[in-house]
Amino acid sequence: MVLPMPRPTKHNTTGVYYLRVRVPSYLRDKAKGRSIVLDIGPKKAKVTIGDAVKVSLQTKDLAEAKERFRIAETNLAMIWEGLSNGPQKLTNKQVFALAGRFYRVFAETLEDNPGSTAMWQRVKEANDFAAKGGPLGMLGIGNEAKAKGIAREMEDRFGPFLDVFLNEEGLEVDTDSRRRLLKAFRDAGDRAADKLERNAEGDYAVDTNDARYPAWKSPVTRPENASAYVSIGQLFKCWQKQQETLGGAKSSVRRWRPVVDQFIGFLGHDHAEKVTRADIVRWRQELIESGKISPNTFKKTNRAALNAIYAVGVDQLLVASNPVIGVKAPSQKRVLTRPQGFTKEEAITILKAATEAEADPLHMADHTRFARRWLPWLCAYSGARMGEVAQLRRQDVYVKDGIDCIRITPEAGTVKDKEVRVIPLHPHLVEQGFVEALRSKPEGPLFYPRNSKDEEPWGVTRDNLAKWIRKSVGVTDTRIKPNHAWRHRFKTVADAAEIEVKYQNRITGHTAANIGDFYGDNEEKTLFREVAKIPRYVIDENT
Repeated sequence: MVLPMPRPTKHNTTGVYYLRVRVPSYLRDKAKGRSIVLDIGPKKAKVTIGDAVKVSLQTKDLAEAKERFRIAETNLAMIWEGLSNGPQKLTNKQVFALAGRFYRVFAETLEDNPGSTAMWQRVKEANDFAAKGGPLGMLGIGNEAKAKGIAREMEDRFGPFLDVFLNEEGLEVDTDSRRRLLKAFRDAGDRAADKLERNAEGDYAVDTNDARYPAWKSPVTRPENASAYVSIGQLFKCWQKQQETLGGAKSSVRRWRPVVDQFIGFLGHDHAEKVTRADIVRWRQELIESGKISPNTFKKTNRAALNAIYAVGVDQLLVASNPVIGVKAPSQKRVLTRPQGFTKEEAITILKAATEAEADPLHMADHTRFARRWLPWLCAYSGARMGEVAQLRRQDVYVKDGIDCIRITPEAGTVKDKEVRVIPLHPHLVEQGFVEALRSKPEGPLFYPRNSKDEEPWGVTRDNLAKWIRKSVGVTDTRIKPNHAWRHRFKTVADAAEIEVKYQNRITGHTAANIGDFYGDNEEKTLFREVAKIPRYVIDENT
């Protein structure tokens, strides 16, 4: 009798497909009761092992269910192999090879936009604090207490990163190997921070650190029948997992997923190893020649997406090579037939509509009315990104030394450079009643509902505001972006007001022109002096 191959099973009532795989009999006692994590589509599912592993595949589509089943079954095969082998003691070479993978994830993934030197200095300080044992180690209250402090702080600092790599390999290590790995990860983290600090200063000399790490060869043998092949979708999920681990922007995942899906549709298959450079060139030509996208869009979005997921696949030994390397897009000179910022007349039109929105008789949610009333004004006097302002919370508006300010912070949502910055409110905003309007507001988001189920609800507010400006306010020129044009407008007005570029950059969140501009704190008084130079927008004789 031939036993049927494991496959998704459909729930009779809901129509949702499930994975149900029996635990190998020789592992049942060891595995039962353990919690494991499986990749299920774009999410991870935590499952407790019983006599079998059962989990929803979270889809009613059979084709998608088969793909999710295959990937989850691969996860399980690696877990069974790791349990069979038991905790392993790694050699010194294996320890530093795995630390090398950790190094490359940071050093290579973030080098294009490394942020500020100050950020990487803080990373190294945090690493050093953990290696010295945190508060217990700093107090020096005894060798035993110090050792416990070091173990706990190193585990808190580097343990989550280590677990990601060990889980990917289906690998269990003994206590001594874990201790050595944590120490090696600390060293790799410092080296990566040093390299990215140099990149932030414009130094992209050859990276000598990469060669010091040996290639990683997993001691766990991948079962041959675990997966017929590595799919492009699987590479995307590995990249997404890395993004989440490193705190990357969720918007990249949302923007790149349809690009990868479109490429799979173009190919007619999902086999990652079968993709050639010629396939990508054909895809590029079809997209550009059909007028579906511009060469610049292909370079910044389509090529970037494939290059990123294949780079992760190569690093994690899922594929042998990256077929995107060498594929370029034709250079394209951008044609500008008007300035990218609002004209004074366009700005006045929007700000007038914003002021009148406060008394708009149309039925709408309070947060929508509040967004229309204040977001254009806040951007006009700060040059901030609309999404950054749309995510403001009540607690991000504060007073210091008599100056009303807002705080743009990653704690509230998404900030491009992942660093907090302070923007003093222009006196005209205070006079119009913005601060007063907040007195009745509870802590929490100001411009979107606190119970929103959207992944980035401030993005919904931002996009809806742009539609309002286009359709209702009447600023319809498609050569400008109805939200981003405020940043260009602010720079134009700030130049005319003779605000130094370094202060403009601090206010808007643009990258500093040189390393010297990073020094000095964004003191409220200093920045208020500069913000106050912006001339008032007069929309009628009463303002």
